[in-house]
Amino acid sequence: MGKLHVNVKFSSASSCPLEVDSSSSVRSLKNCVSSKTGIAEGDLHLILAGKVLNDNQTLDKLGVGNHTVLHAFQQRRPAPLEVTAEVGLNQLGATNSRSVYPYQFFVYCKKCAALRPGKLRVVCGRCRQGNIILLQEPACFDDVLLAGRIQGTCQNCQSPQDSKFYFKCTSDHGDVIELQDQCAVLRHVRPNRGDNECITCTDVQHPVLVFPCAKKHVICMECFVSYCIVQLNERRFVEDPDTGYSLPCPAGCPGSLIKDAHHFCLLGSEQYERYKNFGAEEYLLQSGGLMCPAPGCGSGFLVDNPSQKVVCPNCQYEFCRDCRGAYHPDEDCSSQLPCDPATVQEGNIDQEHALRAQNELESMETIEKISKPCPQCKAKTERSGGCMHMTCTVCKTDWCWICEKEWNRDCQGNHWFG
Repeated sequence: MGKLHVNVKFSSASSCPLEVDSSSSVRSLKNCVSSKTGIAEGDLHLILAGKVLNDNQTLDKLGVGNHTVLHAFQQRRPAPLEVTAEVGLNQLGATNSRSVYPYQFFVYCKKCAALRPGKLRVVCGRCRQGNIILLQEPACFDDVLLAGRIQGTCQNCQSPQDSKFYFKCTSDHGDVIELQDQCAVLRHVRPNRGDNECITCTDVQHPVLVFPCAKKHVICMECFVSYCIVQLNERRFVEDPDTGYSLPCPAGCPGSLIKDAHHFCLLGSEQYERYKNFGAEEYLLQSGGLMCPAPGCGSGFLVDNPSQKVVCPNCQYEFCRDCRGAYHPDEDCSSQLPCDPATVQEGNIDQEHALRAQNELESMETIEKISKPCPQCKAKTERSGGCMHMTCTVCKTDWCWICEKEWNRDCQGNHWFG
């Protein structure tokens, strides 16, 4: 039995802090509030997560933690909605919950910078206060993630209002409404109630990520992070118009893309930044944009002009739209190196332009020596190690570094490792 500090709020300017036992009933809590405020216990009603609490419920069974805020209102008639469920909204979508899995929701907490169990909370969509009584319970994630799905009667506004749901971390950050933006719910991460094996390592772990495929394949969190990083390194994420830059189930099941980018926060800040950069590049390329091939630039931009000559708006480098080499007017793409400034007649160009052209020539010659063109889109590719199986970062073609053609079983059998 432990002590809890809870705060019972009547309005934004009126509250009643209490210290109670974690096993205390709602009735005993109301009795403490009544003795401090003078409000008759029978006229006092407490709200948690959009529901009026039953007198016989206990704080530990309701999932009330330290510094939890309960909302109160005075009403002489019976409360319009009472809760008889053991854990209230924390068990959304779950039945016959076992005590070994006390939480149904998991969040990425920005304050903890980690995966944490989460709690669902609700406030009035108008006044942002928590003393709202829901007219119906949410039945799915869309009910809590989409605005206007669930209404309630706000005791502050004294009228029906749209409810606003949010998730909070179970760690002791306080129960302040301003923290609602600090947590992102991870809708695919769930408790492993069926003790299902990970699709990758076959181990049984808790919690797990459940892919939205027909077979509901399960992957443990460690394997999920490894799977994402490998796919990220090989640029095998999928750009989907509805889902964004995402990954499917490792088994390749249709309709299995992860629906929320916040799940990739679990990779850590460095890998998540790479994910966002790659996603932006992929979206740009699929939208008809180009990436500047100049060394040290790599800027992405959209081009309205359909001409072969492209000028990077960032570094002003001029390159060919077709071969991504330096711009070469009146020449085919097999000869795109810039002219040697030594062959230009003296006086035609100044010293600064000559030096710039010389540097560009040396850079392009270096690129020619250490890179090979993709057999599909001709993008210059440098191999920095690993096997001979290459994946073009522009057109996603799989090709062989040795024979410079699309990857096939002969390549894999004869010179996969060189």
